[in-house]
Amino acid sequence: MTASTDHNEQVVDQFTQQAEGYARLTRSMAADRPNGLVALMAPAADDIVLDVACGAGSLTFQISPFVKHVTGVDLTPAMIEQAKAEQIEKGVRNVAWKVSNVCPLSFDDAAFSLVACRAAFHHFDRAREVFSEMTRVCRPGGRIAIIDVSPAPDKSAAFDAIERMRDPSHVHAHTTDELRALATGLPVKEVVVQQIVTPNVPLDAVLATSYPVEHSIDDIRQLFKEDAESGRDRLGMNALLADGKLYVSYPMSTLVWSKQ
Repeated sequence: MTASTDHNEQVVDQFTQQAEGYARLTRSMAADRPNGLVALMAPAADDIVLDVACGAGSLTFQISPFVKHVTGVDLTPAMIEQAKAEQIEKGVRNVAWKVSNVCPLSFDDAAFSLVACRAAFHHFDRAREVFSEMTRVCRPGGRIAIIDVSPAPDKSAAFDAIERMRDPSHVHAHTTDELRALATGLPVKEVVVQQIVTPNVPLDAVLATSYPVEHSIDDIRQLFKEDAESGRDRLGMNALLADGKLYVSYPMSTLVWSKQ
C-alpha cells in the first residue's frame, strides 16, 4: 500500500471512533459560532457548494441556508452517517452527501461555485494536492476557502506533537503563511485572510473525542496541565487552568481565494 493509502486508513479508523463524539462537539461549537465565517466566503443564493472533508456536516449545515445546494464529501462513512442523521433531524433539503476520497475529488472540473474545507487540512498528507483539486472543481469566478487551526510558527512543532499524541491521524497544522503558500502557481487570487482564536474549549470535551494509540488520555491531560501551570504556552493552545478545569484555545486562520 502507498503511504497515502495507509494514512487514509488511519483517518477512517480514528474518525469512525470519533464520529459520534465529534458530531456532538462540533454541534455545540457551531451553536456558539457566529455567521461571520460564512460571510467571509460571500455565499450567494445561486451558489453550488462543495464542503471538502465535511465530517459530520457542521459547515455544510451552517452555509446551507444561504445557498442553492451543498454537497458534503468525506472519507469516513461513520461521519456521513452522523451528517445524514442531523439532516433528517433538521429537515434540511438542499444538501447531499458522498463518501469519497478528497484527493482526487470525484467531481467534474468547474462543478462548484464555492469550494470550502474546515478543520481538515491538518489531516491531509498531500495538502497541496488537495488544494489543487479544490481549485480544479471550482468554477472561474468562484471562491475557494480553507478554515483550519494555524499555530504560530514558533509553536508549530510542539502543536503538531501534542496533536499527534491525541490523534495519530494528525499530520501538520499549517501556519497562516503555509496555508497561503498552497496557492502558489495555481489560478487563484487571495481575497481574504483572517486570523482568530476559538477560545476556552473545555479540554475534557476535546479528549472525549480522542483515541490515542501510544499515549494515555491522562498523560496528554497532564502535559496540558503542566503547560497551563507554566504560563509559557509551549503547546501553542494557551492552555488555561481555571477552577480546577483545563481549557484550550485554538488559533485559526480563514483564507478565501477567487478562481481566475
